[in-house]
Amino acid sequence: MSWLYAFMLAAGAPVLLWFVFSGGDADMDAGAEVDGLGDVFSVIPLSSIAFIATFFGATGLVSEWLGTGTVFTLILAVVVGVLAGALNSAAFAFLRRTEASSDVSDRDIEGTIATVSLAMSNEHRGRIVLPVAGARSQMTAAPIDPLEDGRTIEAGARVIVVRVEGGVAMVTRLDPELGDPRLE
Repeated sequence: MSWLYAFMLAAGAPVLLWFVFSGGDADMDAGAEVDGLGDVFSVIPLSSIAFIATFFGATGLVSEWLGTGTVFTLILAVVVGVLAGALNSAAFAFLRRTEASSDVSDRDIEGTIATVSLAMSNEHRGRIVLPVAGARSQMTAAPIDPLEDGRTIEAGARVIVVRVEGGVAMVTRLDPELGDPRLE
């Protein structure tokens, strides 16, 4: 039986190490194009199979080295391997359920009202503070429409993000009729 444990450890450990060091997706369907294997990987993730094989092989080899009986070693190796695979699947299922993403696209920012934190003019970009995904964030900003000669949008003024170009928020003044006296 030593050959079986050694083979499972040798087959599972490199795949498991690949997942650990590459940050590979736990549900990756690697090998799904191989005839018949696609069905297996759609039910059991490859990372769980790697956990099962690695822990089955390692437990079997260690148990044999310690001199336990053949039947006990086989049962222990199967139980430890299956538990390792189940814990892996449960852990990644929990992470998928509780995962939160803070990815925000430029389109999500367009139309947002922001406050100028560093004045801007036709010649100089400024900075704005705006709410992004429930948190205050800062962006480089520039006026979308040319300002009259020498005019600036001062710090503290409120602006609207019209669009984002190359990471720069193109803004326009908030309409004075909306009641913001800080606009010039």
